[in-house]
Amino acid sequence: MTDYTPLHLDWPGCLNVRDLGGLPLTGGGTVRERTLVRSESPSFLTDDGVVAATAYGFSRIIDLRRPEEIEQYPSRLAELPAHLHVPVQAAGDPEEGPWVHLYTGLLDRRPELFARAVGAVADAPEGPVLVHCAAGKDRTGLVVALALSLVGADLDALADDYEITNQRLAPRYAARAADREVLAGREIPPTRHVIVGAMEHLRTQHGSVEAYLSRGGLTPGHIRALRSRLIG
Repeated sequence: MTDYTPLHLDWPGCLNVRDLGGLPLTGGGTVRERTLVRSESPSFLTDDGVVAATAYGFSRIIDLRRPEEIEQYPSRLAELPAHLHVPVQAAGDPEEGPWVHLYTGLLDRRPELFARAVGAVADAPEGPVLVHCAAGKDRTGLVVALALSLVGADLDALADDYEITNQRLAPRYAARAADREVLAGREIPPTRHVIVGAMEHLRTQHGSVEAYLSRGGLTPGHIRALRSRLIG
C-alpha cells in the first residue's frame, strides 16, 4: 500500500471518476494533474454530469468499449469533437476466467489494440485525456496501467488505484446484486492481485510493458510524448 490520495471528480450520475494526478512514480515525483482521467461509461451521466465532464476540457475521450456496447449504452459525450472509439477487443473474442486469465488473455490476444489505445493517450492534443469503458475497471484499468507503467508509476500505487474502483462502484453493485453473474469462475469484485498479475505477466512473457506495446505498434515517439504529457 502507498499513501496515494485519489483525486475523485464529481460528475453526477457517475461514481467512478478520478484524475490520476498525484499517483507516485518509482523514481520520485508524481503524475501531473489534469493529464489523465479514468471513469466508467459516460452513459451514466445526468445532465449536470455532462456539464461537469465537458467543463474539464478534454482534448481526447477514449471509449474502449465494443461497438455493440456503445449501441446499447450510448456515451453522453460522444458528440464532443474529442471523442474517439478505440476498442481493445474484437468481435468474437472470448473472455476467460478467472480474472487474471481474463486480463492476460485480453493482452496476449490484442497487443495492437492496446498499443493503439495507449498511443491515443500519447498523441492527443494538449489537454486532459479521459479513458473509459463500461465500469471503468477492467479494460480501463489495463490501458491506464500500461500507460502509467511506461512513465514509471509505482506498481503498488497502480494496485491501490485499481482497488479504488471496487469502493466507488460498491453502491451500484449492491443495487444490482440480483443481476450479478459469475462467468467461468471469476470472482466479483477483483482485487489488487489481478492488475499486479497482469503487469507481471507482461514482464515474464513479453520482456516488459514497453516491449509488449512496441510489438503492437507503439513507437518510441509515442513513449516520449506520453512521458512529456504525464510527468512533464
